[in-house]
Amino acid sequence: MKTFASHSSFVILFLLVTTLIACGNRQGDCVISFNREDFKEQKALKGRLLEFDSLIMQPLQIQVYDSLLITYNVGVEKLFHIFNLNTGHKIGERITIGQGPKEMMSPCFVNRTDSVVLFDMMTSTVFSYSIPEFVNNEDPDFSSRVSFEEKPLWSNIRYLGNGFITAAYQAESPCYLFNKQGKRTMDFGTYPLPENSYKEAELMNAFRLDLTSDAKDKIATTYYFTDIIQIYDTAGILQKQLSGPDHFASVFKEVRNGNIITSKADPKTYRDAYYSPVSVGDQIFVLYNGKMVEDPDYNLLCKELFVIGWDGSLICRYTLDQGVSNITVDSQHRKIYGISDDPEYHIIEFEY
Repeated sequence: MKTFASHSSFVILFLLVTTLIACGNRQGDCVISFNREDFKEQKALKGRLLEFDSLIMQPLQIQVYDSLLITYNVGVEKLFHIFNLNTGHKIGERITIGQGPKEMMSPCFVNRTDSVVLFDMMTSTVFSYSIPEFVNNEDPDFSSRVSFEEKPLWSNIRYLGNGFITAAYQAESPCYLFNKQGKRTMDFGTYPLPENSYKEAELMNAFRLDLTSDAKDKIATTYYFTDIIQIYDTAGILQKQLSGPDHFASVFKEVRNGNIITSKADPKTYRDAYYSPVSVGDQIFVLYNGKMVEDPDYNLLCKELFVIGWDGSLICRYTLDQGVSNITVDSQHRKIYGISDDPEYHIIEFEY
């Protein structure tokens, strides 16, 4: 027991030391350690179950385009289902699973609201569609396509300036930056922990991340297993590191099975942190879980949602009456949409 506690303390100490080094002479401005009461506002949100004329299947992600809700689903033949939020009517299904010219294997949404942009992780290709084409054509034609030289890329991908940013899953740095042609231009960012304090397999699992960007000149990395958020500029220079609200780091230990090297979380420290970061104007919306993975009542559903400024300011902490695992935000109508699977899959709407 003392060994695990000691290891966790060591990890947290290095998180602080490394951040001070990365921030250089801006230590006081760059490093923010926060608690829940530090948010400027605290609000409770009550969710409303959305009802449609067709079943919600098994959505992993959702995206809203004005009055349209599009879900990305697993376990179905056609991956994207389109619903009208005003009428509750299901408009149709798009994109067959497969490896054909108009098919996809493992897609995700990219951060655009003026068009439907999808990234197929298996083929490392971004496809762009006009919204009318995607909605009205049962077999939509993409208007543009970008293929990346790194294949496959098992991560969400985001626009950043004239290029793209994605998680790297490598020991050297947490992200890759690509130009608009899909050519990798640089390794991007720094892990919260020095490379030599964790073995490679431990590092990449302990600091698995999701990301979002303002599509112009800022990126935020949010970590699944330590409650840290990092905000960078386009040069990969750390601008802010926010640590909180529970100040923990899940510990991973290397596991060898012949020539196969992996790592496994210590169950006494294994804890969930941030999910589903979304850029909304000059703010970041991100879900916070905080549950111990080994707890008997553990699930992925998050009942806290933090709103953080791109300058690192702590704007609002929302508490949700119903947990969700993935969100999208309609800032025009001030609504948050989330996925729940308790007890069955459904979509919840929150007004904020």
